[in-house]
Amino acid sequence: MRTQTGIYGRIFARRRRLAGLTLTELMTTVVLFSLLVTAFIYAHIFGLRYDELVCSKLGASEQSRRSFEKLTSDIRASKIWRVGTGNQTSFTAVTNGNLLMGNAIQLNLTTDTNVFVRYYFDTNGPFTTQPNGRLCRITSSGEYTILAQYLTNSSGLSMIFRGQDYMGGTATNNVLADYRYKYVIDTIMEFSQYQYPRTYVGPGLYYDYYRIDLKAASHSPN
Repeated sequence: MRTQTGIYGRIFARRRRLAGLTLTELMTTVVLFSLLVTAFIYAHIFGLRYDELVCSKLGASEQSRRSFEKLTSDIRASKIWRVGTGNQTSFTAVTNGNLLMGNAIQLNLTTDTNVFVRYYFDTNGPFTTQPNGRLCRITSSGEYTILAQYLTNSSGLSMIFRGQDYMGGTATNNVLADYRYKYVIDTIMEFSQYQYPRTYVGPGLYYDYYRIDLKAASHSPN
């Protein structure tokens, strides 16, 4: 025989299964669901930011590679080269006996010194469309190109052309200019911002700067 207690127990269990959530259980479920959704949103945003950073670094690397490829090919093809101080309209070479260091380098791809290619770092003047800190290229025929921009001098070593000897000595190590010697041309670029897409890398963000070091020498036997 079924006892009355057993019947009531089964009825209570059945009602318990059919009953809805209590207010406390409902609030706990909503909170847990909200935390889970928030975590998924933050993970998605982090992924988007990281993807943008990677794309920015790849874009900056590609732009820098193309700029350095042009500079490197001109240095290697040069018959005569001089390091000095220059801009878009003038150039003054470092004379023998002085430190081989300057913001510009002038290359002659032939023995005709009237035909030249000049590279210089431009850091002065009000620019409305292009910022300061640029690597510019100009030829004797008037062709003008900006190869790199958003450059900074955070380490105190960039935006300068130097001559290095076979031991890696530079102008900062008192290497004097002697144009009979085949130096290695060294220059450093430190980007304060990627160009495409425009992602700042300066203080308070991901990096202090984005640095690329170039070394190249003329292949001319003379």
